[in-house]
Amino acid sequence: MVVPGIQCGHFRRSGIQAKRNVPSVKRLLSILRKHRGMLQMVRKIFGVVFISMMLCGCDRYDFKGFLFPTSDIVDSRFEQSLAMNESGPAASIKAEESYMFYVSTDAHLSDNTGNMLTFATALRNDADASFGVMLGDCTGRRGSLPVYVEAIKHIPEQQKYPTEIFTLIGNHDLYFSGWDDFKKQIGPSVYWFEVDYGHGKDLFICLDSASGTLGNRQMEWLKDFLAKKRSRYRHCIILTHTNILYTDNSQVSSGNLPMEETMTLLELFGKHDISLCLQGHDHFRDDITFKGVRYMVVGTIRNESPDPEYLSVRLSDEEVVATFCPLVSGL
Repeated sequence: MVVPGIQCGHFRRSGIQAKRNVPSVKRLLSILRKHRGMLQMVRKIFGVVFISMMLCGCDRYDFKGFLFPTSDIVDSRFEQSLAMNESGPAASIKAEESYMFYVSTDAHLSDNTGNMLTFATALRNDADASFGVMLGDCTGRRGSLPVYVEAIKHIPEQQKYPTEIFTLIGNHDLYFSGWDDFKKQIGPSVYWFEVDYGHGKDLFICLDSASGTLGNRQMEWLKDFLAKKRSRYRHCIILTHTNILYTDNSQVSSGNLPMEETMTLLELFGKHDISLCLQGHDHFRDDITFKGVRYMVVGTIRNESPDPEYLSVRLSDEEVVATFCPLVSGL
């Protein structure tokens, strides 16, 4: 690998070593002494900026959470979620053999319900929609989860049907130690629910990928869960926040899953004939099929987006049909 600004020498395994254009130790020390003052100043400036970021009281940007997970690690959240799930049976939605549901993601709400309320209203005024899903990143700043909770409440005066919305956790929902608020106001970060269409059922599995990993315990649970239960259902849909196929690490601690984990999931989903894997996080749409499994990324519905969207999915005996839809205000 050639590093910019450094000339790399070439070596032979036998014979005389080729000359390298590398300054002597004496020369390096001279350069360091000459620029010592500048280096010290840069170090001080970097230190001040770094400390300011870490201690920043800003309600929108949790710099510490951006670099390091600030809430319970994913294994702990998984164990707490399983304990919460034991308090009652998994949710079961009644539907026809062919039914439809809505999917949204990345609302990043701060001060007003905005597009999230528009989504909930569109969903609940559609007689054909059986339920809705929010794939995470509900919040946009410290303490804004109540804004999201308000946005998904049923408003009988505006919304004809009390259609349920299932919520997943995203990396922004963990910032400012947000897990404590999430589990109290929303519930577990890992759970599953069924859709009963009369002569059979479909399975929906909601995973916690908000820390950029499923963790060992959740991964082992998922393997066991699919091995024991997948065969009982017509379709199995995986719901998760982080895009498991994206390799960009732009969001540092939660940017993408480790490559080994991604490969494990791809093999696992192919083995168990997963019908569809729905993801968010990246604020753009994508649609990839790998080893017979369809992976879709839904674009954001955040208020600031010039083109907010959601996904409409229809399941039936014959097929899975997914359509990206623009979110139109005033619905």
